[in-house]
Amino acid sequence: MAATAIVSSRLTPIYEATTTVDIDRQVPTSIIGQDSMRPPVNDSDQFIATQVKLIQSDSVLRPVAQQYHLLEFDKGEKFCDAEENAPVQLKKLKVTRPPNTYLLLISYRSPDPRLAADVANRIARSYIEHTYKIRFRSSAELSSFMEKQLEELKVKMERSSAALAKFERELNVINPEEKTSILSARLLQINTEYTTAQTDRVRKESAWKSVRSGSLEAAEVSTQGENLKALTSRLDEARQKFADVKTHYGSNHPEYRKSAVQVEEVERQLQQSTQNTGRRVEVEYREALGREAMLQKAVAETKNEFDRLNARSFEYQALKREAAADKSLYEELVRKIKEAGINAGFQNSSIRLADLARPSIKPVFPNMKLNVLLAFLFSTLLGVGAAVLSSKPK
Repeated sequence: MAATAIVSSRLTPIYEATTTVDIDRQVPTSIIGQDSMRPPVNDSDQFIATQVKLIQSDSVLRPVAQQYHLLEFDKGEKFCDAEENAPVQLKKLKVTRPPNTYLLLISYRSPDPRLAADVANRIARSYIEHTYKIRFRSSAELSSFMEKQLEELKVKMERSSAALAKFERELNVINPEEKTSILSARLLQINTEYTTAQTDRVRKESAWKSVRSGSLEAAEVSTQGENLKALTSRLDEARQKFADVKTHYGSNHPEYRKSAVQVEEVERQLQQSTQNTGRRVEVEYREALGREAMLQKAVAETKNEFDRLNARSFEYQALKREAAADKSLYEELVRKIKEAGINAGFQNSSIRLADLARPSIKPVFPNMKLNVLLAFLFSTLLGVGAAVLSSKPK
């Protein structure tokens, strides 16, 4: 026991300092965009195990080892180039996780209590900085890639927009869909007028043919027959009057001659009116025929224009969809680049220092009480064993 106490007192005391890191999985990795609204993933065990390995990685430990010359301190001599380029491993570093917690304990041992605390704190800060740099580089690389894609997409968007504008100029319309609707309504209206003109032309052609045949009744039922009806009535009256006069007077009587002249005059007017009516009926028929021909031509031209525009409307729709899709994708990519730039500058607070290490007062090695107690137990066992062996009869 005395020897153990003497040896333990002569050993170099080793101090341990521990830094506590808190990991909050509820904090989003971004402040804007879809990642900011992403629910937390239930993979705490895998995530914390990953973080433990990350703390022990060369990228985290090398800056600390170079700052505090830990490699030279551990080996007691300079490293060669091959050893300096090898992955840094600190045997006096220990990373643990208390059960059922989101805490990581970064502990470092050293004969200097201040150095142990400084190294533990520096490793924790190096770990936080490294996680930020990893995410920042990832965001920067993503932004760089998206910027390259943005240039290509911009060229494609300008090309599709130019093709759409050129197509609209060729059609001489701003929106072929509206023009198609207008042409459809116009075609329906002209077709209706054409049908009406056909009916009117057939009716007037029938009247004209009847008038040409010399039928007075046909002339009277035409649109120009009102005057004929009046003259026919006058003629009937004049003839009736003349018949009455003939029964009372002779052919030399003035009343007789007067009535005969009236009958002749009315007959002359009726004949002249019949001729005029025939000419007017013919004129009306020619006008109806010309109007029907004009409407027929208008229907054919409008239908051809409608068919042509409707056929090219499919091409226009394809160009319009492509231009709209390129523009939407371009705007979405611009928004993503801006979000990536903002999120890259956001240092996530999900990993933070909960408690800094402080220089320890008592060393963790050697443990005088434990060593003396173990020496007592082993010496007691050794003494009892020696007594038993010495009391055995020879």
